[in-house]
Amino acid sequence: MKKDYKKKYKDSELIIHGINPVSEALSSNKTTHIYISENFSKNKRILEIINKAKKNNIHLDIIDNTLFKKKFGFNTGQTVVAQIHLNLNSDIEDIINFESNKDSNLLIIDKVQDPRNLGAIIRSAESAGFDGIIIANKNSAKINNTVAEISSGAISHIPIIDNQNINQLIKKLKTYNYWIVGLDMDGDKEYKNYDFTGNVALVIGSEGSGISKLTKSLCDQIYKISMYGKTESLNVSVAAGIMMFEMKK
Repeated sequence: MKKDYKKKYKDSELIIHGINPVSEALSSNKTTHIYISENFSKNKRILEIINKAKKNNIHLDIIDNTLFKKKFGFNTGQTVVAQIHLNLNSDIEDIINFESNKDSNLLIIDKVQDPRNLGAIIRSAESAGFDGIIIANKNSAKINNTVAEISSGAISHIPIIDNQNINQLIKKLKTYNYWIVGLDMDGDKEYKNYDFTGNVALVIGSEGSGISKLTKSLCDQIYKISMYGKTESLNVSVAAGIMMFEMKK
């Protein structure tokens, strides 16, 4: 049943589960349907979700626990599901900054293949106050239920442009006065030396090989995070989070 349920929706129709992710998703206008297991419908935090869904006129179904697990395929302990709709086909102009008195930060994701890493990166980007995310069209994880779940609802709050030729978009961003910086193990400048203001787009690469050679050549500066222990590198989502919050200082 779980497999059939997933096939029912397009890529932009996703489900997230768990009290915290659903609560976060309800804060956006992208939640279209809430499903709640009847066994937990009197739980205090679930009641808060119910009241918020009703207030926002979101479709709400409280269903038998057996049917809930059969429909969604979740193990015991899952109590609530939100169906969200994302528009991943926006134009780059939708997230470009046209205000001269405002700084903008965008994130460009090049070939991150693990959906859990992608979800964690989206969560960090939204938490750091980035204005939008651009995801490469080649060898990259696709936005799916796992990505939405790991983002803990953040995916509902930040614009995402999926399946893009990022090299073309980088060239376009430069015409709009964006400074393009990369984060890579062989960067020639330490990330703490980041000192740019204005419009900046950060490029992060894949878990194994980093940023693509051509994409790296289009960057104005490549940064690195030096390792002081025996581990050679950080998880890509951790590294991206460190750099994004450094940029917002």
